[in-house]
Amino acid sequence: MIKSVDIRELRKDDLQAVMEIDTRIRGFSRLDYWQKRFICAEGVPPWACLVAEVENRIVGFLFGRSSLWDFGVRDEVGWIDLIGVHPAYRYRGIGQALVGEFNRLAKDRRKIEKVFTLVDPQETETTSFFSQIGFARGKLIHMQRSAGQSQDKLGGPNGNRTRVTDVRGRCPNR
Repeated sequence: MIKSVDIRELRKDDLQAVMEIDTRIRGFSRLDYWQKRFICAEGVPPWACLVAEVENRIVGFLFGRSSLWDFGVRDEVGWIDLIGVHPAYRYRGIGQALVGEFNRLAKDRRKIEKVFTLVDPQETETTSFFSQIGFARGKLIHMQRSAGQSQDKLGGPNGNRTRVTDVRGRCPNR
């Protein structure tokens, strides 16, 4: 039984430990992804990216953020982008402790009232985890399309275009 879990803000020197947990979960290493993810985390308020430690060993992580007025959501909200717990420490309250601390910090530091996340319904373990700690299906609708799909009828190949700054390679999710 775990006596205590310490939750703290992510630091640059946590990269190796986070990568090791991710490799255990996925079965392969994603060095490039995690290097970019840590660079992106530098631009996020420090309270939003957390690690869980048991006996001074990192056993879990959470990457989150806050957003204001994105997609018509009229208040600042918290987003949990990514959570991972070392397989040997699952079902011991580590994930719940990470989410609980994220929620507490979001409320205390930013006055955030709602926290969102996205889950793949086929990942039943993840869906079940979030359901068990109080998350429910929200009002937002997830939409997607193929990046290779031709332009929509309104813009057309010669229509009006919004200038987009090239951000490739900076952040893995952007």
